[in-house]
Amino acid sequence: MKRFVIPPVFVVITFCLIVLFHFAYKEFNLISFPYNLSGLAITFTGFTIMGKSRDLFKKQQTTLDIKESTALITEGVFSRTRNPMYIGMFLLLLGIAVCFMNLFSILAAFCFLGIIRIVFIPKEERLLTSVFKQDYLDYKNKVRRWI
Repeated sequence: MKRFVIPPVFVVITFCLIVLFHFAYKEFNLISFPYNLSGLAITFTGFTIMGKSRDLFKKQQTTLDIKESTALITEGVFSRTRNPMYIGMFLLLLGIAVCFMNLFSILAAFCFLGIIRIVFIPKEERLLTSVFKQDYLDYKNKVRRWI
């Protein structure tokens, strides 16, 4: 069965919520200028992590679709965390939320992370175990889920 709602869709939804909260709840715009600009560094870090992850998928000539994946990537950012793409997405959203200065926007970024943790990661870990068997279990025992 094909997934219709994928993590990038949740990124877009969360981004929309971040913008909505900024304008709808101005009384919670608590991060003042120029401190909100620190969000740019957080956003850049998220983009960098996602880019490095994508580059490793290209290097291994494999796909993000676990069922069709031909390689278990364990090098680079994947040697530090099993979920660098999700960390990158979270940092991207958190950085944008900080730029928008709103407390609810920041909470939205953390809700995104919770949804990923509860909805997507358990399914993906089961799939990775079924595709890569002991290799994935060894990797899972060696590398942390987050950081």
